[in-house]
Amino acid sequence: MIRQGSVIYNPINQEQFTFLQTHASTDGALVQIAAVVGPGGETACGALRHQHPVQEERFIVHSGSLWMEIGRKSRLYHAGEQVVVPAGTPHAWRNASKSEVLHFTYEIAPAMQWERILETLWSLSQKGALNRKGSACFLQLATTLHHYPDHCYMAGIPVVLQKWVFKMVAVAAKWMGYRPFHKYRGVGGI
Repeated sequence: MIRQGSVIYNPINQEQFTFLQTHASTDGALVQIAAVVGPGGETACGALRHQHPVQEERFIVHSGSLWMEIGRKSRLYHAGEQVVVPAGTPHAWRNASKSEVLHFTYEIAPAMQWERILETLWSLSQKGALNRKGSACFLQLATTLHHYPDHCYMAGIPVVLQKWVFKMVAVAAKWMGYRPFHKYRGVGGI
């Protein structure tokens, strides 16, 4: 279970997240994370255009360069800058530098079950179950996103269709041994 001060590490993308505020500590208002992303790193779903239907995200850059695409516009954000992604807005992000580590504070509100999704993805990275870009296979993503609805959907595909597909795939994936949640037990870090 994620608590204030918990640290999770994704060795594939050299991502380290330290939880500053959690669902429990904010009574569900938000999750706040001190994030460190290695050179060229893109988070487990960040590089894919996606949207959060009811959650707003805030990125506050402390050092390095954050590439962010919001809607149809993209730009770099540097130390001292912040960007807010309104709920329902398609977006993608990554560390823009191939040589410099990116440090930023990340917030998502409301918290919902976002910690559980992150814990699952980082747990899978520790088990070697993510591809070289840091994404889980479709069966795993569908299983997790069906279990935690209205957290994250791919941009450009109707949400109603994705919900239906996730439901159908999750049923089959469960029979194949896929679980929606994986407890993080990893070690390491930046």
